[in-house]
Amino acid sequence: MANTVIDNIDINLKINTYNLIANMDLILPDYSGENIYTLSCFVAEYLGVKRQCLNKMNLNVNNRLVLALFDGLGWNVFSQAGVNLKAKKITTVFPSTTSTVLTTLFTALTPAEHSVLGYNTFSKRLGGVVNTLRYTYPTVSDRDSIKDSVPFSSSFPHVKSYLKEVQDKKTISIVPKGIENTEFSNATHGASGESKTYVNFWDAFYQLSQVLQQDTYDFIYFYIPDVDTLSHRYGPYAEPTIKSARDILTSILEISQKHKKYSFLITADHGHVPVTETIIFNNDQELLNMLDVPPYGDSRAIFLRTRYDVSTYLNRKYVSLKIFGKSDFERLLGKINDITALPDYIAVPTDYRAFIFNFKDKDEYDKLKGHHGGLLQEEFEIPLVILNG
Repeated sequence: MANTVIDNIDINLKINTYNLIANMDLILPDYSGENIYTLSCFVAEYLGVKRQCLNKMNLNVNNRLVLALFDGLGWNVFSQAGVNLKAKKITTVFPSTTSTVLTTLFTALTPAEHSVLGYNTFSKRLGGVVNTLRYTYPTVSDRDSIKDSVPFSSSFPHVKSYLKEVQDKKTISIVPKGIENTEFSNATHGASGESKTYVNFWDAFYQLSQVLQQDTYDFIYFYIPDVDTLSHRYGPYAEPTIKSARDILTSILEISQKHKKYSFLITADHGHVPVTETIIFNNDQELLNMLDVPPYGDSRAIFLRTRYDVSTYLNRKYVSLKIFGKSDFERLLGKINDITALPDYIAVPTDYRAFIFNFKDKDEYDKLKGHHGGLLQEEFEIPLVILNG
């Protein structure tokens, strides 16, 4: 009981400390620096695929590579896990959310080039807002409900995974059961030569061990979502979140020591911030009346399509929102491929609040304790660990 109280005090201290730095300058993407985009350009080149990148990382790795992506493992959680791993602090892309980051990671394209701009994004081909990971409309629960009418490749024609272009290397992905062979997966990491699934944490590392022991694959993609799931449910500084990060990092370190032929690149798609308040846009009728479609994107990267100048209204009512206009979008999103895919404004919180539009009448999204998508340090800085390099 005493330890639980101490843990709760520690978590509150962390939240209060980070609240003091909230409202500071946001971290803007650097698509020519040490960013997950330039990491993706390195991986593409490693696999023998040419991309017209702004820049790429230069990393020393062996002839065989494991790319391990641990969803939600921001630098803040990584540094709290207490595992002795030498890491480099890099940044992710904007919006700092899984669908956008994974698309960048497996296309070596900036977000504005591939146009997968958030958990919910606008598709002109589909005539509205669509959930990119599940490839369905936000009001529909069934995954891939759109694919029989319009395939993902028609809605997002610029999403072309470099894994489809690999010629002389054997590739495989290891992902949770249930997300294999989906429209989004097939467009990104599912383009690998083979795929294996697992049912839980222990099975994940067993499957990875089995694949490594075969000693035949040149490239292995390994994805675990647990830190993200727990961060959403309990917050990034809660004991279950930190423990899951510690267990995952310890396990990957142990397995890397047994397979020295492989270099391991360990990173994340984004971090999380602990939510202090949730604003429901459904209750702001004045704002909704000015929009052509409901707010979309993510809870901390709000995309707005409108014929009105809403920046004055937003600055007056939501003082902690930083409002970006179209002149800012290339800096935020990278090289622009399709201007019609972009909104008119993007709003990013400078504090710990989440801004949500509930597309469903009954939705638990506004109950989450951890959120991401924005540009604060905790959600935008991620680790890059190289083992056996």
